[in-house]
Amino acid sequence: MVRKPLTELEIATLVALFYATNGSIHSYVPKQAVQARFRKDLRGFVPKELKKLVRRGYAFRNPRGRQMTYGITIEGINELRKINLI
Repeated sequence: MVRKPLTELEIATLVALFYATNGSIHSYVPKQAVQARFRKDLRGFVPKELKKLVRRGYAFRNPRGRQMTYGITIEGINELRKINLI
């Protein structure tokens, strides 16, 4: 199965998630930690892009109390390595 290439915003969100979790697949952060790594005018796109990354298997969701937290999967790390961003 051929996957559709990631968009620029998806790549940027995946990189921000990688650095927010310090590259650990056992760590998860709230979406605000990922949004803080973007300029203010782009922060509104992050929740939608995180949902896309979860759907594609590059990130995972983990409910924590009242808020949802997100982490990066091995597939997400491998995708970043494939496009030489880490």
